[in-house]
Amino acid sequence: MKSLLISKIYFPPQVGGISQYMVSVAKALGPEEICCLTGLRAKSYGTNNDNAVERELQARVYRRPYAFSPATVIQGPALAATLMEIMVRERPQVVQLASVFEGYLGLHLNRWLKLPYVVYAHGNEILQIAEQKWEKPRLCLQRASRVLANSYFTAELVSRWGAAPERNIVLHPGCDTERFRPRETGSELRQRVLGHHCGKKVILTIGNLVERKGHDMVIKALPKVLRVVPDAIYLIVGDGACRPKLEDLASEMGVRDHVVLAGYLSDHHLPEIYALGDVFVMPSRARIENCDVEGFGLVFLEASACGKPVIAGRSGGIPDAVDHGVTGYLVDPGDPDEIAEYLIRILQDPTLAGRLGESGRKRVLREFTWDHFASKLRQILSSVVDEQSSRTANL
Repeated sequence: MKSLLISKIYFPPQVGGISQYMVSVAKALGPEEICCLTGLRAKSYGTNNDNAVERELQARVYRRPYAFSPATVIQGPALAATLMEIMVRERPQVVQLASVFEGYLGLHLNRWLKLPYVVYAHGNEILQIAEQKWEKPRLCLQRASRVLANSYFTAELVSRWGAAPERNIVLHPGCDTERFRPRETGSELRQRVLGHHCGKKVILTIGNLVERKGHDMVIKALPKVLRVVPDAIYLIVGDGACRPKLEDLASEMGVRDHVVLAGYLSDHHLPEIYALGDVFVMPSRARIENCDVEGFGLVFLEASACGKPVIAGRSGGIPDAVDHGVTGYLVDPGDPDEIAEYLIRILQDPTLAGRLGESGRKRVLREFTWDHFASKLRQILSSVVDEQSSRTANL
């Protein structure tokens, strides 16, 4: 059984968590079970196209910008031609939508071709549809054969838009446990990232420098941490609009010499970056009024898979990713004192840190591998197709 994954913008070369998620879904199912449609062109270097994603997936990727053109006179014919080509070549039996913003296509394909569709729900975009007058995203959730929410928090958001409980399913993302595993960091990378801080205990955050992630709360916790663990440093990997504010805050708190803003580092080095940390922390907070929340928190799974203890904000869908007291700790994201307390506890007790990290990896291996994800997804898609066949037979 083959499915068609439609992802207008959440697909490489666009960089981001949802894009990587969609690629991982395609990899988990494999080329015999999926093909992809996106509105993004491949990266182009001179006259050579970068088809690395296609080579990695081995699945056919239809890159059709005109099919998603804002100009209706262009989009209509291009989309019709694209869908006709895909139906003839691939014969998909079910459609997967990367988000509700592809919902209009799910509705049309269901109406025109009787193709059932499932839609992924991530968090922020479900909050955003409340601010929009466009009805299609809401109808998409209500009429989907299944809504695949990344956490129980996101599933609750979806339920507010009328998705029937039996069709509103929590399907947690997977984690590549071969890539993300306990390892040592090469001395060259350690020196390049940490410089003269090489021998110190590392508090690590990986993520875009945006307000939601809570870097500022960790910096505010640092003075208390340093009074007990003076050889600790805070390594921040990522870039974004909040960098100047974080630099100013570190100076204001008197901890600038203990904060390393490494900027963006290649995704290729990500497993080794996790290996640098003694503890991974990201006290994300929900900013509901700004439609800004952590729907799940894949970084916590990656850190756990690397054998690292984690400290996370008790907000959004993060409690699905972190088992409090077992793989790490959930904290009030607005309380620097509580963040400092748990950082000190882990940094002072290597036995505790090791136990949390080991439990974290075991949990990821048990519940969050992409094989585990693919097995659940296949069952869901198969049941959707069976339901559609029964409905058609009864007409």
